[in-house]
Amino acid sequence: MSPRPRNRNPLGQGAARQHPHRRTAHPARPATTPVEPAAENPLIQVLRPALRSDDPTAFWVAAAPLVTEVADLQHHSEELPEGVDLLDTFLEINVAETTALLHMVAAMCPDAELRSRARVGVTARRQPMPPQVSGLAQASVTEGVAFSDGAGENLMVELALPRGVRAVLIAYIPWSPAPYVKDAFVIGESMEQVTDKYREIMAREGTSLDEVLEIVDPADARARFSQALATTPADVEPSGDWEQWPMLRPFVELVVTLMPEGGTGYDQDGLGAGVSRDAARPVPERPPWLLEDGTDLIEEFTASEHAVGLAHGKALDDLVAYLMILLDAGFGDPLGWDPELTEWIVTDVLPTSPLLSEDAVTLIPSALPALIAWSLERTDEDPSVRARTLSAIAPVLEQFPARHADPRMRARRLEEQVDLALELEDPSALRLADLALRAGGVEALATLNTTPLPAEELALEQFPEELRDLAAEIDAHLIEGASALLEHHPGSADLNELLTACRRLLVRVAQLDDAVLRRKASTRNTAAAVVSIIARGNDLMGYAPAPLHEKDLRAAFDLRSAPSQRARTLAQAAALPHRFAGIALADPGLLLGSMRAKLLQERDVLQSE
Repeated sequence: MSPRPRNRNPLGQGAARQHPHRRTAHPARPATTPVEPAAENPLIQVLRPALRSDDPTAFWVAAAPLVTEVADLQHHSEELPEGVDLLDTFLEINVAETTALLHMVAAMCPDAELRSRARVGVTARRQPMPPQVSGLAQASVTEGVAFSDGAGENLMVELALPRGVRAVLIAYIPWSPAPYVKDAFVIGESMEQVTDKYREIMAREGTSLDEVLEIVDPADARARFSQALATTPADVEPSGDWEQWPMLRPFVELVVTLMPEGGTGYDQDGLGAGVSRDAARPVPERPPWLLEDGTDLIEEFTASEHAVGLAHGKALDDLVAYLMILLDAGFGDPLGWDPELTEWIVTDVLPTSPLLSEDAVTLIPSALPALIAWSLERTDEDPSVRARTLSAIAPVLEQFPARHADPRMRARRLEEQVDLALELEDPSALRLADLALRAGGVEALATLNTTPLPAEELALEQFPEELRDLAAEIDAHLIEGASALLEHHPGSADLNELLTACRRLLVRVAQLDDAVLRRKASTRNTAAAVVSIIARGNDLMGYAPAPLHEKDLRAAFDLRSAPSQRARTLAQAAALPHRFAGIALADPGLLLGSMRAKLLQERDVLQSE
């Protein structure tokens, strides 16, 4: 039940993002037909105020997510006519807003063919463009700076465009377990203006920007940005706190290309200069089960008649201590049970808590009613309240074992473990929690072996009968596509082992949420999405040093674009936990032997430090 990680920005919660200019919200989807009058087109209604804004960054922010939409060629396949993609709709509407958008596609789009088509489209347009639009292709990076908070850094670079336009790109990059982009935004001011504002804010908080400010050579800034982006998934979900990230990613990737190569990035531990591994630990206060007169509530409970018949020992003590901490921290009373609180703890807190051992979890159905009855009796609570509380807990406790075992609850426990490590601000602890997330938990990480997965056929009997033909068709594409993928990249993985992992994932999807497989979707695209998930979760695909890339997957499965949307849907159906820096398969049965060996090696290094 740990809170979500707090913002690591040294300026305080949200300070880096709460800059003077509000940004245009993520635009609504553009219209699916080019014949709609331009004035009524929702796309135009979104882009028009951004294009006319005095803030030079407003149009970049509005356009960046649309560039991502354009690049996802299959995303609108069911909404547009055969042979028409989203860029065609922009080319068809000849108004200033779409002309400006074509400039953005020509500058930011990762697909070379789409960039070329956008450039050709721009040559036929005559609308005058502001320098932040027409001059984006001539932008340069003039300087870079950074300042850290001990757990990461704010990395900032200034952009210079024609006619004196200046802007600053700011990214917050935590260093552990590996550098990644947690937040990024752009401000339409010079570096001097931005640093002056940070200086003022920090001075009001009693700190000095100049004491932590580091001048960063643009080549080094490029190396740091590239390293962080490489471990930041392209499909990371936006947080409600962020105004621009990750929608701004195409713009960030463009800025990276404007800086020279050859710089130095973060060190191998992902730490910035001057960061100590030995963070100061606060001295713990008196625990809530120890009263001022020395009474130990845990001992008192376990010695009471309510605890007769319970399995006494460390697991019971840990469970009672955890529950008392929970009540005391949230409600100021370690014995303050009531019906609503009890139901919430059993339904929402205990199934997702990573702090309890399996032995302690096993005790919950028997120990919790006893603890509640003793607590309410000790506090002289009205008998009717005791009865209502115990009555409320009965049905939810009956469902608790199944709820705790649910794969989605398990995924949340793994995510919570990483969150807890993040709060410690200990890079080693966070990296170890990330390894456990990838392996499927602390216990799974401790017992990993490196034996390659055996060759297995697709277990069709585990699919609903009406989906077996569909599953067999997906499997045929798996064999064909994976074979083609590894044929062009020999040595990157064993084909049989890769197919086994893919087939196991497909079975898992069918068992947990077969509705995903019933939706209208290309079986070839589904097969490619399965391979993408397994390959990314095993560090076979992605940025260097991964041997495979999205273009290889598209070529092997004969796709026009990567199956990112389908992969996201399948990963959710399979209850894979969210990982800030990529895919977490969280199951040794989906990890190749080489990947398990890599996790073990990293675990041993961390445990030896």
